[in-house]
Amino acid sequence: MDQTRADSVYNERFDAFADAVLLASKYFGEEQVASLNGINAKIQGRLRHGTEHTVVAIAGATGSGKSSIVNRLAGREISQSSVRRPTTSATHAVVFGDEDAGPLLDWLDVAHRYGVGGNEALNGLVLLDLPDHDSTAFEHRIEVDRLVELVDVLVWVTDPQKYADAALHLGYIKPLASHASVLRFVLNQVDRLDDHGEAVARDFGRLVADDGIVGADVLGVSALTGAGFDGFEAMLSAAIDARNASLMRAEADLSDAMATLREPLGPTEVSAKANGNLITGLAEAAGATPAAGVAQRHHARQGQLMMGWPFTRWLRRLGRKPLADLPGPGRSGVGESRADLAIRDYAEEVAGSASAPWPAALRAAAFAHRDSLMEDLRSIVGRETVSAGARPRWWSIFAWLQRVLAVTAITGLVWLITVAILGGFFRFDTEPLLPPTPEADWIALPSTLLIGGAVLGLILSVLVRFPLSVGAARRGRSARKAIEAGVRNHAESRVIAPVSVVVEDQTEIVRLLDTAAHKT
Repeated sequence: MDQTRADSVYNERFDAFADAVLLASKYFGEEQVASLNGINAKIQGRLRHGTEHTVVAIAGATGSGKSSIVNRLAGREISQSSVRRPTTSATHAVVFGDEDAGPLLDWLDVAHRYGVGGNEALNGLVLLDLPDHDSTAFEHRIEVDRLVELVDVLVWVTDPQKYADAALHLGYIKPLASHASVLRFVLNQVDRLDDHGEAVARDFGRLVADDGIVGADVLGVSALTGAGFDGFEAMLSAAIDARNASLMRAEADLSDAMATLREPLGPTEVSAKANGNLITGLAEAAGATPAAGVAQRHHARQGQLMMGWPFTRWLRRLGRKPLADLPGPGRSGVGESRADLAIRDYAEEVAGSASAPWPAALRAAAFAHRDSLMEDLRSIVGRETVSAGARPRWWSIFAWLQRVLAVTAITGLVWLITVAILGGFFRFDTEPLLPPTPEADWIALPSTLLIGGAVLGLILSVLVRFPLSVGAARRGRSARKAIEAGVRNHAESRVIAPVSVVVEDQTEIVRLLDTAAHKT
């Protein structure tokens, strides 16, 4: 791949990663987002300076001999070496060859620079002698930490006394285990050991493996005698000749940064099963089943009030109204608690094994419209239950018949009372009021009107109970279906849709990370 094409591919990958970080910034903390953007900017900043130079940092503890190693490689004293603490107080850069490394060192912010020649195998090497990582001066440790993040290759120099120091292993090697390809390990002062440091080197290798870098080679050298320096120079020369140390470091940094975004994701999914569980839970919280019963009783009561025997309807009006028993959120604390539980369970089911910040983000999305959802549930239950009391047309026919029969009964009653009062109390001649029949027969007609109207009215009120109960049951079922349909619609708009947005963002982040990882 030519350089132009390589630059284009890397730019595409960096842009994809930047887009992934931008999308993730809605869910990750500000510090974490700033760190990820900083890594991206650092990688792009290093690669803009090309691969003509390979930046190798020599890092180590006080007295490990790293400055002596730098001086031996340079062929002259560049860094002061002694036993006082700290020895190296500032970073020194040794540039091998004639290529200008000024812009690169400016980017690295290294002021002390030295050019050396005479070693063609190391041409293109920019060797940095860092301050001691265990320095008592805080600013020195800050400088080490800063450059450890920027250089292409890190050479950790230790000695037989300090190779097991926790400051080295826990502070640097273990956190950089994912960067094994750009880490090198050197055991200095092997001239002081009987077996040229082989046993200590093996033990150092074991500790490095415990840190997460398995199979790392530990090179034994002596800055005093020059033992092992041929191998050391060959190691550096190989990194220079490959011209890919900066790219390998960029890959390692980018992989670490992408893992920060990818690892918490988990297999999140808005599944049909999860949606069904949510809708079922919200329907139960809304009280779809008891509301159906209320709707059925409400319908039956309305029918009885309209088609029942008119003279006994007032008794039913005195009874408890079914609508007083409406269930659901806002009408009982239990309803709201059940709704909250259904929403929380849904968010957890969608989150699956995802880790922070995604479970909290999904939960926040699920509860974003919680108050509106509760109002929706109250509204749908009330509306559908009340509408169950709507009067079908056939009720009017029976209501009209009941009124006719009631009027008939009242007419008979009034007739009998009128005749009794006029003929009995006032002793008026009531013959004109009666048909020309024998005297005892006049009672039959008003009595028939009274008794017939009353009996037929009572029979009619009993007969309508069967179709009324069938209709009430049907209205109850219809109310339940309507409530469940309303719950489904509101759940989709108030809970499922916001959660789906978060899951879609996760999917897009994964796609962008795949692009950044060059998985295209």
